[in-house]
Amino acid sequence: MEVAVIFDLVRGELPLEAAHPDEAIREYYYISAEDDLGYRYNLNNFGTYDKDRADRKLSQIQAHLDNGGDLNLDHWNETEPRYGSEAYCAINGF
Repeated sequence: MEVAVIFDLVRGELPLEAAHPDEAIREYYYISAEDDLGYRYNLNNFGTYDKDRADRKLSQIQAHLDNGGDLNLDHWNETEPRYGSEAYCAINGF
């Protein structure tokens, strides 16, 4: 299982110094895992605008995996599989 910090661009609150609403677009980080078949999962109840916080959480999870641990998928939400993967083809009937 591979884990990574992923981000989406989201419209956040407009900072006081922002001159234009487009300047309010921010990166929102979360933790995603993908198995060998392409199934993807996002860590429940975790999301942040703080990249360092996301990196620290990823390091904890990666250390757990490196020490022989598994992900408890009860704490992860399944999301869209990787495009073109075995999981994608299975779900979409290819």
